[in-house]
Amino acid sequence: MNLTGGEEVVEEGQAKEPPALDPAIEAQAQLLLSSVPEETDVDMEIDNGLGSRTDTRLSLGRVPSQMSRATMVRTPAARPTTQGKEIHEMVDEENILITELKQSEYRLEESEEVEASKEPDILVLEDKVPVTARTDEDEYDTDLEVEEDSEDLHDTSGRSNYRKICAQFGVVPISYFVRHIMDQELVMRYHGLGPVAAKAMALVLRDNVTLEKLNLDGNWIEGPGGEAMARMLEENDYISEVCLSDNRLGTTGARSLCKMLGVNTGLRKIDLSDNAFEDGDVEYFVEMLENNKYLKSLDLSRNRFGEQAGELLGPAIASNDILDTLDLSWNHLRQKGAVSVARGLKENVRLKRCSLAWNGFGPEGGTAIADALVTNNSLHEIDISGNRLNADVATKVAKAIAVNDNIRVLRMGNNLLTTIGAIDLARSINETESSEMEELDLTDVPVEFEFLRICEDIKMKRPNFKVTHGPILRSGNTMEDLGKPAIDPFKRKDPVMVLQDHIVVNDMRLLDILKRHDPDETLQVTPEQFMAALDELAVPYDKPKVNEAIERIAKEQNGRIYFGDFIKQFEQANDVVKEGNEVT
Repeated sequence: MNLTGGEEVVEEGQAKEPPALDPAIEAQAQLLLSSVPEETDVDMEIDNGLGSRTDTRLSLGRVPSQMSRATMVRTPAARPTTQGKEIHEMVDEENILITELKQSEYRLEESEEVEASKEPDILVLEDKVPVTARTDEDEYDTDLEVEEDSEDLHDTSGRSNYRKICAQFGVVPISYFVRHIMDQELVMRYHGLGPVAAKAMALVLRDNVTLEKLNLDGNWIEGPGGEAMARMLEENDYISEVCLSDNRLGTTGARSLCKMLGVNTGLRKIDLSDNAFEDGDVEYFVEMLENNKYLKSLDLSRNRFGEQAGELLGPAIASNDILDTLDLSWNHLRQKGAVSVARGLKENVRLKRCSLAWNGFGPEGGTAIADALVTNNSLHEIDISGNRLNADVATKVAKAIAVNDNIRVLRMGNNLLTTIGAIDLARSINETESSEMEELDLTDVPVEFEFLRICEDIKMKRPNFKVTHGPILRSGNTMEDLGKPAIDPFKRKDPVMVLQDHIVVNDMRLLDILKRHDPDETLQVTPEQFMAALDELAVPYDKPKVNEAIERIAKEQNGRIYFGDFIKQFEQANDVVKEGNEVT
C-alpha cells in the first residue's frame, strides 16, 4: 500500500467515521443550497469520501413549479485508486471542492402544478435526524388571524358578534348602538331601525347583562321586530324597563310580547302605546293581566281598543293585583266598555295610578267612575280628562272624594263641567279635613270668582295644593246663574261682595273705619257697627243682602263680626289681581 503522507491507516474490520466538514465550507454550501429552487424530488450525488458516490433522493414538501433546476456536485480534489483489496482512506477536508451548479435536464411545463401532500413529509438525509415539514395549516396561520380570533374570544360586550350578524343580515351596523351597548340605559328613539335591524340588535342583547332600560320608541320595527324583541326578553331578565311605543307591532307583536310577559321575571315596566292594537288583540292582554306576577306598569294608550275590548278588559283589571300603573288613555272605550272598565277599577285593590283620559266615556261612564271612587281605597291618581263629562258627573265625583281621602291627584280637564261643577269639586276638597288632595286639574274648564276664593282657603290649609283651571268668568255659565250680578275679579267697585259662604271686602277704607269702631283692637265689631261703617263709607251697595249676610255670620261668631279675616282676604285678593295683570 502506497501512502503519500498525511493519511491515516485503518485496520481491516474497523469502521471509519465520515469526515467532518469545515464550518466555513458548510456555510457556503448551505447558502448555495438555499438559492436553489426546491422541487418535489431532488437527485443529488454525494461523495462519501471513500471513492464511491451515493445517490440520495430527497422528498420535499409543497414547492412551486419551476422551469428548470440545478444540482450540486461535491467532489474531492484528489481521488485515490484502490488495488487488490479495499482500503478506506480519509480525504482531507481542505481538498473537498464545490465544483459547479449545473443545469438539469429535467424540465416542467408551465401549466403543470405540483400537488402538496396532505400529510407532513419527512426530509431524510444519510445519518441525519428526520425533519418535519410544515402542513397547510401552518402555511396560513398568520398573526392577523390570531388577533382576530383572540378578539372574538375575549369580546364579552357583543360588538364583534353584532357586526357579524349585521353582515349576515345584510344591514349596516348602527354605530350608536355599538358605542352604547354596555350602558345601563339605551335610548334609540326614531332611529329608523326597521324589522331586520331590530332582529340583529335582539340577538346581541339576548346575552347582555348590563342593560336595564331600553327605549326603541318610533322605529317601526313592526311585528317581526317585536317578535324578535320578545324572544330576547324571554331569555334576558336583566332589563327592567322597555319602551316599544309607535312601532306598528300589530297582532304578531301583541301575541309575542304577551307570551313573553308570562315568563319574564325581571321586567317591571313596558310601554306599548301607539301600536295599532285592535279589539281582536285584546284577548292576549286579558290573559296576560290575569296571569301577571311581576309587571308593575303597563301603557296601552293611543291604540284602537273599542267597546268590545273594554268589556273584556274590565274583569281582567279587577282580577289583577300586581299592576301599580295602568294607562288606557286615547282609546275608544265607550258605553258598555267604559262601564266595564270602571267596574274593574272599583274591584281592583292594587292600582295606584290610572289614566282613562280621552276615551269618550260620556255621563254613563263618568257615573260609573264616580261610583268606583267611593269604594276604591288604593287609587292615588286618576285622569278622566276629555271624556264628555258634565256638571252632574262633577257633583258625583265631588261626593266621592268627600268620603275617599286617598285621592291625591284628580284630573278632569277638557270636560263640560261648568262653573257649578268646578265649585262643587273645590268645596268638597275644602270641607274634607282628612283629604290629601295635592292637585286638581280642570284645564280649559271656566271658573268664576267664588271658585278662586275657595281655592285660596284650601291653600291656606295646604300650601302645596296646586290647581289648574280655564278662563275666569264674571259670572257663572249655568241656568242658575241667570240674573246673578257679575263680579269682575280684576276690577272691583263694590265695597263688599256677598258670596254664598263669604263676604269679601274690596275697599281698604272700610277696614280703616272698622278699626275706629274697635278701640280695644280686638278686630271685632257688632253687626250694627259694621253697617254703620258701610254707611260712613258712602258707597252704594246692596244693603238688604249685606245685612242678611252680616246677621248670619254674627250668629256663627257669638253676635260679633271678626274683621281680621277681611284683612287677610283683601291681601289675598290683591295677589290675585296682580297675577291677573301679569297674565293679561
